[in-house]
Amino acid sequence: MAHRILYYTLDGDCARARELLDQLDAARDIELIGCAHEPFVPPTARQLEGCEGMIGEFAPAIKDTVGLIADAGVRIVASMSIGLNHMDIEGLTERGVIVTNCPGYCAEDVATHTVALMLDLMRKVTFSNRDVLAGGWDPKVGYEAYRTQGRTLGLVFFGRIARAVVPIARSLGMRVLAWAPTKSAEELAAAGCERADSLEALLRASDVVSLHCPLIPQTRNLIGARELALMKPTAYLINTARGEVVDEQALVDALDAGRIRAAGLDVIAHETRPDRRLIDHPRVVVTPHSAYDSVEAADNLRIMSLEACVDVLVRGMAPAYAVNPQAIEAQHLAPRP
Repeated sequence: MAHRILYYTLDGDCARARELLDQLDAARDIELIGCAHEPFVPPTARQLEGCEGMIGEFAPAIKDTVGLIADAGVRIVASMSIGLNHMDIEGLTERGVIVTNCPGYCAEDVATHTVALMLDLMRKVTFSNRDVLAGGWDPKVGYEAYRTQGRTLGLVFFGRIARAVVPIARSLGMRVLAWAPTKSAEELAAAGCERADSLEALLRASDVVSLHCPLIPQTRNLIGARELALMKPTAYLINTARGEVVDEQALVDALDAGRIRAAGLDVIAHETRPDRRLIDHPRVVVTPHSAYDSVEAADNLRIMSLEACVDVLVRGMAPAYAVNPQAIEAQHLAPRP
């Protein structure tokens, strides 16, 4: 019998996923059960019934849902995401459920979006458009505009996305700094950027500060009033990482006081109930957590999640992007070749 997988996505459409399963030569071995849902609404016991795997898009697996997943006999939860803040990894591991994610699936897309937000702010595209829509026609509306050439872009952390930003920024004539405590100066130099010795040094030196850190206890509110005060009054803040990395009240205060020039945000702390002071601010551009979005990235998500399930359920081996190896050991899966 085919292994049943709950395909728990926003639209529940399995058509493209089935095409990709065929490419994996697993279409006969896997039955996808499509189920549409609202963002961050967990699956029910009835939806999980009879499923050995779950592929989830904006699907939390915390609190009571952990028990529902394990009790249904689900062996693997493949999250269509990079971050796993919506998953109780420890609880799922204790119940022997493998968890995978999709690192790097949208690195090029988020890097491009990061630069798009930066250029939007530096060239005042959105702000000028707002002025035109309001009846104005002032090419110098708002603040002074400077060229990218000779400006410094500061990257906070240096994973796949930040690495992909570097060649774009350098092609625009920018100097690139990176604060990445786990990276050596030699590794960063090989990637085309300079190492900042501290976050403080990066904030002081940068004309644009772009955040690329995961949300962990050490990075929650990483950018607060103190950090914003270190930035140049002409500097821009870009956040395509996680909303909670920034103290949003402090950001609004800094913008109001002119301590930084403007902000471009693809993520905010509470996306279902946003702080209107922030998103309505005249010097803030907000996009709806869409930096990841492209046809190519969507296919990457599908194939990485599907292959993880095929590895576990059909091939009997450890999936490539498991985040809890203890669960792999508990299921006695073969190591990857």
